[in-house]
Amino acid sequence: MYSMFTDKIVAAVKAITNKTREIVTDFRIDKLSKLSKKTMIGIGASALAVVVICGAFALSGGEEPENALLSAPPQEEEPVEVAEIYYSIEIDGTSVALLATEEDARAVLDNVVDHYRTEGSEIISVAYNESVEIVEVEAVEPELMSVEDAATMILTGTKEPKVHTVVSGDNFWDIAVKNGMTVEELIASNPDKDPDRLKIGSTLNLYELKPFVHVSLTERVATTERIDYDIAYEETNTLYKGEIKVKTAGVYGQRQVTKEIVRENGVVVSSTEIASAVISEPSTQVNLKGTKSLATLVGSGSFVSPMGNLEISSAYGSRGGGRHTGVDLRNPKGTPIYAVDDGVVTAAKYQGSYGNIVKLSHGNGVETWYAHCDKMIVSVGDVVKKGQQIATVGITGRATGYHLHFEVRKNGVPQNPMNYL
Repeated sequence: MYSMFTDKIVAAVKAITNKTREIVTDFRIDKLSKLSKKTMIGIGASALAVVVICGAFALSGGEEPENALLSAPPQEEEPVEVAEIYYSIEIDGTSVALLATEEDARAVLDNVVDHYRTEGSEIISVAYNESVEIVEVEAVEPELMSVEDAATMILTGTKEPKVHTVVSGDNFWDIAVKNGMTVEELIASNPDKDPDRLKIGSTLNLYELKPFVHVSLTERVATTERIDYDIAYEETNTLYKGEIKVKTAGVYGQRQVTKEIVRENGVVVSSTEIASAVISEPSTQVNLKGTKSLATLVGSGSFVSPMGNLEISSAYGSRGGGRHTGVDLRNPKGTPIYAVDDGVVTAAKYQGSYGNIVKLSHGNGVETWYAHCDKMIVSVGDVVKKGQQIATVGITGRATGYHLHFEVRKNGVPQNPMNYL
C-alpha cells in the first residue's frame, strides 16, 4: 500500500519537473526574444545563456537540461578592420597622392613627363628638382585618386583646373577681362604661350600654376623645317611706285633637322641642332616693282577718326617686351575703315604680320597705315577723300582678335596716332 503511494508521488514529481522544464524553456525563449540586439551584445549572449540555464536548473530541482549550452545563442563579434597595401607618391617627403597599385603610381609620373614631352620625341633624360618617390604604405579604406586626377594635381596643384579653349577672334585682352584677370596675370599663368600668336583649339590656364614638381626633360626631336626662298625684283613702268606684283612665285625648300631640346616644365631653355639634311632646295621668287609716278596730292593735315567707334585694345609704345608702332582699335569683323585725310593709295596688299594692309600718302612725308583688314576696297594709285571707306576690320596677319592696327608715319618714322586723332 505504502509502496503504491510512494510510486504515485514520484511519478507526480517527475511530471511537475518536466512541466517546469517546459515552462522555464518557454520563459527563456520569451525573455530572450524581448531583449534588443544592442542589449544582448552589451550583456553578453553567453552570460544570458548561463543565467537562464541556471534558473532552469534551480526550478527543475537541480537537473541540468540536456543540450542546455547548445541552446544558447552565439555571441556576435565586432568586425576586425584589416589594413591593406597602397602606394603613395611622395614629393620632398610629403604624400600628395595615394594610388591603388604601384603600376598606377608609376603611370601618374609617366603622365607628368608626357605632358611636357614633344610628341614622337626620344627622351634622353628626366630629372626632378624635388625628391620624388613611390612609397608602399598600409591603410584602412583610404581615399584613393585616379591616375588622371593625381597627374593633374601634381602638374597644376589642383584636381579641377580651369582652362579656356581658344576660338576664332580670341585675344589675351578679352580672355583676361572675361575671367576677372589682368593681361599680365594671364601671361604669367601661360609662360609657354605667345600672346600675339594664339592658335585656335589651344588651351589657356585661367589660374596661377602651382606644380608640385619641376621636371627637367631632355629629348631628341626630329622635325622638317622650311628653307626660305630669296626674292629678286624687276622694275616696270606698268605699276605705280610702291606697287609690287609677283611675277614668279617662290618655293620654300625643306630640310630634316634633329635637335636636342631641354625643357623645364615645358619651357624650352636650350635647343641644340645635332644633325640636318636638305630634302629640297628653295626657288627664288621674282617680283615686279613699279616705277610709275603717283599723283601728287597733299592732305589737309587734320585727321578724322578711322572708325565710328574708337576702343583701344593695345596702345602705342612698348608691348610684351617689344615695340608697338601703332594703336590697336577693337571693333567687330566687317566694321568700315575710313581714310583719315585726303590722300593717294600707295599700297593695298598682304604684308606678312600686318596681313591685308592699306597705305595712304597724305603729302609732306605723312603716311597712314591700316592693317589686319578683312576686305580692301581701294587699289594702288586711287585718290581718296577724307572720310571715304577704304577697307573693313578683319583678323588677317598676326592678329588674335578683330581690330584695326592704325599707324601714322612721318618721313618713315612711326608717330603716336592718338596725337593726330
